[in-house]
Amino acid sequence: MTHSELWLTYQLASRAHLPSTTQLIDLEFQNHKLADLEDVLEHVFRQGFVEAKHRPSTWWERKDGQKVKASHLVEELLQQGIGKCQESAIKLVVEDVPTTFWFTYSYIHNPTAHHATQRIKLNEHKLELMAHITNHIFAQGYLAPHLRSLVHWQNPCGKRVDEHVRVAEVLAWGEGISEVKPLRLVIGRHPKPAPHHPHHHCGCSVPGN
Repeated sequence: MTHSELWLTYQLASRAHLPSTTQLIDLEFQNHKLADLEDVLEHVFRQGFVEAKHRPSTWWERKDGQKVKASHLVEELLQQGIGKCQESAIKLVVEDVPTTFWFTYSYIHNPTAHHATQRIKLNEHKLELMAHITNHIFAQGYLAPHLRSLVHWQNPCGKRVDEHVRVAEVLAWGEGISEVKPLRLVIGRHPKPAPHHPHHHCGCSVPGN
């Protein structure tokens, strides 16, 4: 028996905390047979069900999370019961927003120390602002509570990143997107400037003198 329909579920990263959407796909579309999952994927993008710009970050998975190759024949999957009904729908995973954020710990008073780099999975927590990530770091015990008032974010050029900035905006700058491009979490107080000294007690030059 040849099947003519396939059930799929959209799993969008931007809707990780919302119910997923299920769709029934007609495998005979305009006299064209959707034979394998790549055909189905092309159909989904061609019809505009998912924006084409997300094609590089889209893949198939079974319900248990095991990836399925796009070359897999749809008929074979249906014979295994995958995609045959709404309950067994195959997952189309779409990372339409970044799902990870990378940062490194940078201690002011120990600049030569090894700077550990860490990844936070954004899709497992609702972390929309940099303040949410900072709070998460302390809530997990990665830093001691007494350091909470002594931390701030910086990009590699030393520019400060405020806590109210959205994580998506930082990622759009190209910061925090990977282990080799992490944002810096700076820890500690900057040294106080040296106290002013009267110039007539030393030999340094003073403008205008």
